[in-house]
Amino acid sequence: MGSDARAASLQRILKYAYRFGAVGGMRALLGVLSRKERVQLRLARYPAPLVLRPGTSDVPTFEKIFISQEYEFPYPDGKPGLIIDAGANVGYASIFFAKKFPTSRILAVEPERSNYELLLRNIAAYPNVTAVRAALWNSKTSLHIQNPSDEHWAFRIAVAQPGDSDRCDSITVPELMALAGAETVDILKVDIEGAEKELFESGFEPWLDKVGVIVIELHDWLRAGCSTSFYRATSRLRFKQSCQGENVVLVKDA
Repeated sequence: MGSDARAASLQRILKYAYRFGAVGGMRALLGVLSRKERVQLRLARYPAPLVLRPGTSDVPTFEKIFISQEYEFPYPDGKPGLIIDAGANVGYASIFFAKKFPTSRILAVEPERSNYELLLRNIAAYPNVTAVRAALWNSKTSLHIQNPSDEHWAFRIAVAQPGDSDRCDSITVPELMALAGAETVDILKVDIEGAEKELFESGFEPWLDKVGVIVIELHDWLRAGCSTSFYRATSRLRFKQSCQGENVVLVKDA
């Protein structure tokens, strides 16, 4: 192992220890590095262990949320009502929000079957989280997963054509609001691998002004025009922008 690799390994150990304590951090890191198909990670102050698939994109997703804490920043509403986690994957962001905001209603939206099954298992201890097997889109239509053999966090959605397999249901923001019985969305977290282009390209007018905070990862490298679509839509309203890790954060002006 070269000096750079040793330094990176030590830095990773220290990050885990900082977040979870010396013992808890080492246990979590050993779980992440395991060669098992699945492991359970027990994190201090969380009521149930998280299931993780070592050697998959579950690992960087876990580290993004619980080590780098990319969703940990001051929110204008300390007790948000409705949180939509679009692109919930296996539920780590939903669990983070459920722990941070225990009185919130959280809808975890995930279209892919294997991720969804693990999502259900991970959120079982959190009664304020509801899983929705669908893909967030700007209208009701038939969708399909374009790249079912790729990494678990990289599944991309497109409008289905005749003969396409790996189909999934679409769902819109107004439909999710109706499902929750809410008139506003306090936090909209969007990590949908390029489908944000369509989400903010059209059909956003009935709901965008009802969103308080948008936390979004833009994927122009996957689909050209994601940022253009997003900023064209949100420029019609007054938001304050900041960046948190890979995420753009927009907070609606009071």
